[in-house]
Amino acid sequence: MIKIYNAKITDFTQADYTKMYSLLDCALKEKIDSKKNNDDKMRSLAGLILLYRGAYELYGKTGFDITFNKYGKPLCDFCNFSISHSKERVICAFSDADIGIDIQKIDDIKPREKYKFFNQKENFYVNQNDRFISERYTEIFTKKEAAIKMLGLSIANASDIDTFSNEYCFKTQEKDGFVFSICEKKLCKL
Repeated sequence: MIKIYNAKITDFTQADYTKMYSLLDCALKEKIDSKKNNDDKMRSLAGLILLYRGAYELYGKTGFDITFNKYGKPLCDFCNFSISHSKERVICAFSDADIGIDIQKIDDIKPREKYKFFNQKENFYVNQNDRFISERYTEIFTKKEAAIKMLGLSIANASDIDTFSNEYCFKTQEKDGFVFSICEKKLCKL
């Protein structure tokens, strides 16, 4: 089972954000407070609103603890989830298996021979067609981020992720100028 919740940060009211913030423990409040600007705080809180909505709808949970692994991956004891945000969009995925999700706005990417963290096959794929460089770059980048989140690693491990390998299984979608990718262990067994 994969269930995805997504929203725009403008879908929530200031009251929604205030209520979500009030539910957080001190450590999570500090994490939110450390964000550089108000939009970053809103994106983080919106992701948590989607997490709490999904936890209630899918598992009947209204209060729970969120912990973090050494690389910052958020965890809870009753489900597997992943949160991502980009610009005004936020997305949260739930699964029975380890899962990672990433969403990115498609920005204008200039052609180059080698992109940071990409291997030779990935570079070739991105540069195969000049008309689709930005979309393909964003596709590969979101796949790498989704795999990193599923594995609970850091961005420093991005070069280790081969998005063309059978080791990882992805679902990717482009919609409204954004690309999102899901990486779930269970997908590989289908």
